[in-house]
Amino acid sequence: MNKQSKPLSRFLVLIVVLLVIIIVGVTFSIDATKINALFEKFPIGYAALIFVLLYTLGTFALWTLKEPLKVIGAILFGAYISTGLIYIAELINGVVFFKLSRLLGKDFVERKVGGGFKKFYQKLEGIRLLKVMFLRANPLIPYRVFDVGLGLSRISWRKFLLAIGVASLPRIFWLQFPLAAMRGFSVEKMLDYFEQNMAIAVGMFVYIIVVSAIPFFIKQKRDRIG
Repeated sequence: MNKQSKPLSRFLVLIVVLLVIIIVGVTFSIDATKINALFEKFPIGYAALIFVLLYTLGTFALWTLKEPLKVIGAILFGAYISTGLIYIAELINGVVFFKLSRLLGKDFVERKVGGGFKKFYQKLEGIRLLKVMFLRANPLIPYRVFDVGLGLSRISWRKFLLAIGVASLPRIFWLQFPLAAMRGFSVEKMLDYFEQNMAIAVGMFVYIIVVSAIPFFIKQKRDRIG
């Protein structure tokens, strides 16, 4: 195998892995009651350890497991502890997917990117840490899209690690707090909760607006300075 074909082969492996994860997630159904029953069999300390392991390993192959685990974690451990447990698991998964996409896909993308995208791709190496943090904190951007996308870019490993280390915590707590208060999730529970806690509803809305808008303001400011 020549040097030109190796990046392509690795990139194809990455595509296959991602496709398998997507297909498995869509194909297999999840019984949240059985998962919850599993945790109830163990003391809280062991349950917390199992939760992190299941969230880390389980959601790697079965991404649809993530949402039920967030709800179960909020009910079982409360807002603060579930946030910490999910934070640990998301850091591990973030590192794994970043390293995986960087190892298998970055060389191919770097060689093949061209046209107007080449300049944009090259600029990603110098993207500000603050902007990366706000992108990570945005709940509208899926974790894996962020991790894999930055793994394919020129952004430094240190900058990525700092971004997920700082910004993941508020993003996770943003969801776990109301889930713990509602003791689960349903449209009815959500509407009732926000009706009774309008300040929290407004705060969550403002959070989304802020983390979505600030990266654009950072770009505009940088363009004016440049």
